[in-house]
Amino acid sequence: MNQLLADNKVNTLRAYLHGRLSERYDEREASNMVFALFDEFHGWSRTELVLRSNDRLGESELLRYHFALKRMMQGEPLQYVLGNGWFMGMKLRTTPAALIPRPETEELVRLVLERNTLTAPAILDVGTGSGCIAIALKKHLPQASLTAVDISEEALKLAENNAKSLEVTIEFKTVDILKNNNLGEFNIIVSNPPYIPVSEAASMANHVTEYEPHLALFTENDDPLVFYRRLMELTPTMLRPGGCVCCEIHEDLADDLLQLAQHYPIQTPEIHRDLQAKNRMIFWRAQ
Repeated sequence: MNQLLADNKVNTLRAYLHGRLSERYDEREASNMVFALFDEFHGWSRTELVLRSNDRLGESELLRYHFALKRMMQGEPLQYVLGNGWFMGMKLRTTPAALIPRPETEELVRLVLERNTLTAPAILDVGTGSGCIAIALKKHLPQASLTAVDISEEALKLAENNAKSLEVTIEFKTVDILKNNNLGEFNIIVSNPPYIPVSEAASMANHVTEYEPHLALFTENDDPLVFYRRLMELTPTMLRPGGCVCCEIHEDLADDLLQLAQHYPIQTPEIHRDLQAKNRMIFWRAQ
């Protein structure tokens, strides 16, 4: 990379990174990515980055930026390049073993917190992935009992490491929720399950389909409702009196889920919109 720079100064590197990333991403996203790289590699705030504009970087430091830029230009998500991402103010380790925590899922956590009335609820997180939902709930409800399950052992290892680094106690289990009937009873069941039919993969962004885990994205047999159907089936036996189920959904599934719910002993679900006014969450209780 140093051969492409007029010097090894921070402001020269910053301009170069922004120029290259702008070839693939919009201006704002490219700018945020550049700041994220300097923050990760040097721990500099945006103010410090300006103050250090004329600092010179060593060859080994430039190489770190070179390899990170190369991966990002190939479409690899920034969070995987950095090895971490942010969720509700928490810094979580991120790897291709689990989906990247997203702002929409933060809204799911907030919905759970708004609807919870207990000091120490028993909570089940289905398809925990990186553990972001379970960890956030435990942070906000320290007396809660959290159980987090996933079919992927690799994802569970990641989630366990995140829980340990953030100093929360959560019980993690390898479970296929489509086959398991005996997980216990809970006050709250929360999930961000796979809901994308495999047939839609071709129309999705490459940075998602090429890097994020298909097991966490796509449903079996092209059935986007399979996990919601299963949770509705389990509601009468797994949900304690007064308990609730909260799930993230695809915006196009709201009507289908409301129709599906008519076939199960649950109260008519509520559909909640996200900050972008999209149907993003479903909430229901047992009858």
